[in-house]
Amino acid sequence: MRNEIIIQDFGPVREAKIDLNKNFQIYIGAQASGKSTICRVVYFCQKIRDYTLDFLMNEQQFTENHKNEYLNNYFKYLTKQFMGCFGKTKHMQKFTIKYLFENKRISIFLNKDGYVRFSFDEILKEELSELIDETADMFLNKFDNEVVSIMDNIKAIAVMKKHLNERLISIFENEREIIYIPAGRSLLATMSEQLQDVSVDEMDLTMQEFILLIRTTKNKFGTKIPEMVRDYTKTVKGQINNLALDQAYELIKKILRADYTSENDGEKIYFDEYHWVKLMYGSSGQQEALWILMLAFAIILEKKKSFIVIEEPEAHLFPTAQKDIISLISLMVNSTNSKVVITTHSPYILTSTNILLYSDKVESAHVKHEKTIIPRSFRVAFKSFVAYKVGDFENSIESLLDVESHMINTDYIDEVSSITNEELDDLIDMEIQG
Repeated sequence: MRNEIIIQDFGPVREAKIDLNKNFQIYIGAQASGKSTICRVVYFCQKIRDYTLDFLMNEQQFTENHKNEYLNNYFKYLTKQFMGCFGKTKHMQKFTIKYLFENKRISIFLNKDGYVRFSFDEILKEELSELIDETADMFLNKFDNEVVSIMDNIKAIAVMKKHLNERLISIFENEREIIYIPAGRSLLATMSEQLQDVSVDEMDLTMQEFILLIRTTKNKFGTKIPEMVRDYTKTVKGQINNLALDQAYELIKKILRADYTSENDGEKIYFDEYHWVKLMYGSSGQQEALWILMLAFAIILEKKKSFIVIEEPEAHLFPTAQKDIISLISLMVNSTNSKVVITTHSPYILTSTNILLYSDKVESAHVKHEKTIIPRSFRVAFKSFVAYKVGDFENSIESLLDVESHMINTDYIDEVSSITNEELDDLIDMEIQG
């Protein structure tokens, strides 16, 4: 199934083809090489589905405009969201972004005046036009009296939104929840007491949406994780993945070295039953990692199929904690059939991922072996994994995979790890020579 994004001449990225069928992707490169640009493009393209739902649920779009303006206003809304994510475009060079899924295509480009434009293929354009007209009919009360009588009812609006969301999932052929976890998370943690009142209007779109996400998600963590799980099983039908949840909780305790709760008087880090600090006074590593950990746990608990972009999961973490956070991310992907894209500067992230890749190669071939080194649920399957170096190859992306070993090229990891060795060797020689 074709599912990819092609980027040409956008920001620092000259050319990149992103295969969205891969479950686990890692991008490494120097600052300003284009890693975040690639991730934002991947995120934005898939969020077009959700932005379409936001547009459809705005009744004023239909009550205050003529039918002939609906589609044009929809494209204007997408343009506004694009600018919220990437800023103004008149200063940019001409670029092309193509989002291809099944037999459908979305193209994003600059016109001759420097304004971003969207082009949908005829199949997609026709499907969305029909859905826009259908939604307009609902809001304009062009249906039977029984339905009209409940249009103001909150439940009816919720049913309508659910219906439209299901239609969009079918049209865009993507049922995953799309999540972006940006860098700079510790700043939000230090502002945790004020986060509910923070105005997000001046922030870029990815940060706005992340803040809105954690505002709603933290309500799930009113108690420590074990009690939270017990409460969840009492109120939700269906089985939970107890093994994955236990493994996730153990990893979270190792990384956070504490428990997290969001209580009426603020977010807290509990070191034991009686000792805690407010999140804003926690360590920088705890603050940076917290919402990667909590979102991953919530996704595993709710078995929510997701597509998550995570910037620099290693931020402020000791190498062993970096290893554990990669294990947690892989556990989340494997236990929920989710997908993840990671940007990193850390050789420890690459090395930790290599262990999980190598385990899948070796331990999967020795299933009768009594000893398990890496739990099966942590392993990374090579066939569903990609790793790219960004920026050094004519500002494009270059694969780092070694097909023979089924791992990330260890020569590159050594290069990143020992980048100062040459200077150190020269200094040692100088000292020896007197």
